[in-house]
Amino acid sequence: MQGKSAADPVPPQCSNRGFPVAPRAYPACQAADNDRPPGAPNFSRMTARTRRPVAILMTALTASLATTATTAGPADAAWAGRNGPIVFAGGDARSGSGLWAKKLSWKGLRHLTLEESDSQPQSSPNGRWIVFVRQVEVALPGSNGGVFPATHIFKARSDGTEVAPVTGGPYFDLAPAFAPSGQRIVFSRFQPGASHADIWSIRLDGTNLHQITAGPPDDRNPAFSPNRRLIAFDRFERGGASRHVHTMRPDGSAIVDATPRFAGQTAHPDFNPRGNRIVFVRGFPGGPGADLFAMRPDGERLRRLTGMRGRERGGFSNPSYSPDGRKLVGQFEIESGFSKLQVIRLRDRSWGATLGGRRMARSPNMEMPVWQAW
Repeated sequence: MQGKSAADPVPPQCSNRGFPVAPRAYPACQAADNDRPPGAPNFSRMTARTRRPVAILMTALTASLATTATTAGPADAAWAGRNGPIVFAGGDARSGSGLWAKKLSWKGLRHLTLEESDSQPQSSPNGRWIVFVRQVEVALPGSNGGVFPATHIFKARSDGTEVAPVTGGPYFDLAPAFAPSGQRIVFSRFQPGASHADIWSIRLDGTNLHQITAGPPDDRNPAFSPNRRLIAFDRFERGGASRHVHTMRPDGSAIVDATPRFAGQTAHPDFNPRGNRIVFVRGFPGGPGADLFAMRPDGERLRRLTGMRGRERGGFSNPSYSPDGRKLVGQFEIESGFSKLQVIRLRDRSWGATLGGRRMARSPNMEMPVWQAW
């Protein structure tokens, strides 16, 4: 999302990693469609019979979501343990796209999945499973045989084997995150025709689907606290000024704005392994003014982690704590056109390893990291 600010965001139906991408007929989406990232539906593969009902659907989405723009991003808790590999979405034309893993002590990368649309990985508390988002073609309701590109939640072993779907249907399911039990996940679901996304939960085997929030606010990017007490997520209130990080109990009650003092956007929350701190992005994720902050779940003891007041570093999104709680890794947009991963030491806010770029030949572009516990 380079060159975009909170005042001039890419519309959500044109944005990257999992949101619907409107047909090329929509001028606001032409630039996004010309550079379609992995994870975004590809309308060039659709039949003429399919494009018409999907265009009608996307017109409704465009009208209803124009004020709720934000990038989709993974959000999760960091599970306590030894620091394992960082799992991320990336790749290049030669190596192939999909999900990858990189441990800071490894010399190279490990390719986990080969599907180009795979994105938004998250790890289970015991490190044995990952969940992620994959684009699939499903029947479009009422289209007489037409299909459209939905996004569903999938699971796999941490080495990329035993890939299987968790959710299904004509929905855009995004931003999965494990519950502390490791047996359930929470995620955001966008239903065609709706004006917002809601937060749902489901067992890892695909059973016992349960809705947690129900509009009209637009709720995305849930993260379960390791102590089981809260779910953090970002919400846009209809008629509100900006998207903010909120917290709630696991049953959906006691919803509180955790960042009411911020006039601008706050998003992409992630809990530390103890569950007593939340890192988040202030500003439009990946934009020029997007920096990382941390706070207690009640919004107190705010601390800036990147940049300085009046001199924002910018470019950050999708932060993830390390399992030992001493570091975090975030996606960092830079002017060269690559998305890199930047490790930050929490003790003194100093920068550690930078992953990605031309030196990382197999995957110069790295996005949406999660730090896996071993």
